[in-house]
Amino acid sequence: MQNNGACRTIGSYNYETDANGWPLISECNKVPFFKYYTTAESLQIWEALYTNSAPFNLRDKFVAYWDVVAQKFAKNRWVMGFDPINEPFPSGFMDDYSILQPGGMDQK
Repeated sequence: MQNNGACRTIGSYNYETDANGWPLISECNKVPFFKYYTTAESLQIWEALYTNSAPFNLRDKFVAYWDVVAQKFAKNRWVMGFDPINEPFPSGFMDDYSILQPGGMDQK
């Protein structure tokens, strides 16, 4: 399915960058933040997290990281919980729009 230009790369914004090649915050603030969720890079990271595919096995690393954080704060009486994925974003919706239907992401 053709995405009609809906998915952009972060590079397509042609932002001024710092010495490390990262876009300047002042540049990033030119566009509402939520639009960056649909960049190819963001969608690829979400897909890697959800599928846990080799060679990176990102989900395994994500869980291992939060396991360490949880162990660190487990007995802290001031911490009652944490939210490791605030506002998860669906990946693959450019190819399968059913993901965006109510319950679609949960079923996939």
